[in-house]
Amino acid sequence: MLFGRGTAREGALVAALGSLLGGLTALRGDHDPAGAERTVLDLLRQLAEERTGGRPRPDSYRSQLIVAEDYIERHLHDPCLGAAQVAGVMGISVRHLARIFEPTGRTPARHITERRLARAHQELTGPGARETTIADVAHRWEFSSQAHFARLFRSRFGLTPSEARAEAA
Repeated sequence: MLFGRGTAREGALVAALGSLLGGLTALRGDHDPAGAERTVLDLLRQLAEERTGGRPRPDSYRSQLIVAEDYIERHLHDPCLGAAQVAGVMGISVRHLARIFEPTGRTPARHITERRLARAHQELTGPGARETTIADVAHRWEFSSQAHFARLFRSRFGLTPSEARAEAA
């Protein structure tokens, strides 16, 4: 029986599958319905392979990447968010998570930082940007200090947070 008693890894895969199935109606960004269906099928195939003693195939990394990115996106405000937490939730090692991210050219930690910077940029350049301070934005997106945030922001966008805000106004 495929969904019977199983390993912790299998439980993580079932949870990931449930998360994807629940989110099919609310797909975000670049995830098209056909891609979501392929991801669900990839997860089912991977679950079946592991349940029957097979080894995961590298092509299953695509579906695992989507699950990892989705988890990261939903937990960006969590100050404990990091590769170890994501790997733990997925039931894989930190090294395996790094392998999953290799085709993207970034590490899980870099992906988290990039997503937080993108969200901070949206907040600083969007409607009502003048209503909040740069320090508040840096803190809300879990940067250790305003100076650290400003350095990363400038490196990523070529402008300081205040310049980006002024340019958007």
